[in-house]
Amino acid sequence: MGQHDLRLPTIGSKFLRMPNRIAPMRGSHVRVSSFWRFVRSPAGAVALATAFSALAYGTLVLHKQAVFGTQAFDLGIFDQGVWLLSRFKNPYVTLRGLNLFADHASWILLLVAPLYWIWADVRVLLLLGVVAVAAGGPMLYAIARTEGVRKPLAAGLAVAYLLHPAVGWNVWDVFHPEVLAIPLLIAAYLFAVRRRVTLAGLMLLLVLLIKEDAALVVVPFALYFGWRFKAWRVTAVVIGTSFAMFAFDFWYALPHLSPTGALIYTSRYGEFGNSMTEIIRNVVVHPGKVLSLLATSKRLIYLASMLLPLFLSLLAPEVLLIAAPVTLANLLSLHGYQSEINYHYTAYMMAVVAIAAIHGASRLDRERLSRSLVPAVLIAGILGMLFAGPLPDNGGPWGGSTSNPQAINDAIALIPDDASVSADWYISPHMSHRTDIYMYTNPFIRDYWSADEAPGPPPDAVDWVIIEAGTPGNGGGKTADALAMIEADPHWQEVVANDYVLVYHKVD
Repeated sequence: MGQHDLRLPTIGSKFLRMPNRIAPMRGSHVRVSSFWRFVRSPAGAVALATAFSALAYGTLVLHKQAVFGTQAFDLGIFDQGVWLLSRFKNPYVTLRGLNLFADHASWILLLVAPLYWIWADVRVLLLLGVVAVAAGGPMLYAIARTEGVRKPLAAGLAVAYLLHPAVGWNVWDVFHPEVLAIPLLIAAYLFAVRRRVTLAGLMLLLVLLIKEDAALVVVPFALYFGWRFKAWRVTAVVIGTSFAMFAFDFWYALPHLSPTGALIYTSRYGEFGNSMTEIIRNVVVHPGKVLSLLATSKRLIYLASMLLPLFLSLLAPEVLLIAAPVTLANLLSLHGYQSEINYHYTAYMMAVVAIAAIHGASRLDRERLSRSLVPAVLIAGILGMLFAGPLPDNGGPWGGSTSNPQAINDAIALIPDDASVSADWYISPHMSHRTDIYMYTNPFIRDYWSADEAPGPPPDAVDWVIIEAGTPGNGGGKTADALAMIEADPHWQEVVANDYVLVYHKVD
């Protein structure tokens, strides 16, 4: 053969080069296969359930906000307070008539405020609550695996947590700082079981910033860590800080910032006394009165709703005891919301119940038993959601107060951003980024304002009024009376009046 013949590619050489051409396709196929294997794995199931939960609850709570289903109490309060903090202004919340930290000692809001530098919108708070509860799913799976629970059961428990009715209600109740305790407490336990006790202690210290009552769950958590993991040095630091924060909040910060110099919410425990010291003493010396309150059907239903969807928690009573002090404080309150699963007061207990369920599972987890427990755990979670959760049903608990939100948004756009305004219960969270906003019927007729003994709002505090038409709002009969006062005053001019919204402006 000639020299030129040697340069021609042979059939064999052609096929020898083909694998190089299809190598990228083979790599893509491997990546796709790996993805599907992950999706079908227990860890993948938890990831999908977490993503779906976050997407579903995020969509529902944003819809609730868009159709005017959120309220001045408490979303508008937190939104105005955080916005003022983010602008380095005095956090005096005119919607409440109190300093933000006189209402509750939620110092963690100082760490939330920088989020408003990125996006100054109330939806930041709504989505933060969604992320907080959803983050518990993957962390609980990691705890279960660290505790030796088999993968399918670990995944089942994480999914059951995401299905728990209290998780959904914490999102429905819109943002409260307590919701941040759920991921922080779970993260503290995860760090502890992985023997990173310093980080566990740091998470517990952050929980102390959430609210004045946080020490009621942090101290038992720290004691449990010390007992189980022998981390007594960290435990001592956390407990010492807890008592210091508790004393600072109740005996200095809250009274100092209160307009009356006294705690605002002690009346909720009126059966036991009028001061913090008196209440604690009477709870201890009158156990019969305590037991009679705890034995009411409402409180027993509350406990069943919290425990049965994660029934394996009952196998770890020593972990459930962590939530005993704060749960007792809620159940002894005369404020009805504190003993209902529908509200944010479940947050501390929710984290403890989820951790206890994993600890209980680790005591039962055998190969055969594990297989039968997985469907039982999932069925319990589904039943809990169906019977006690906030399922959307023709709008259900996620619905709004108006059939025409655009009409209200158009009316809001007429009011200058820096104007002082009185807005009703449902409109307030849509325009609370201002220093002067009052919840209607304030300032015309005092309602839900400051402490009882404090002076009322200044009568000439606002230049604009916006309320939904044809609805009593939160003021009941006061709404009509305040409206009559406005319409009888010649200084108030009607700007918008239709079937959905009323707007008035004060002119000279």
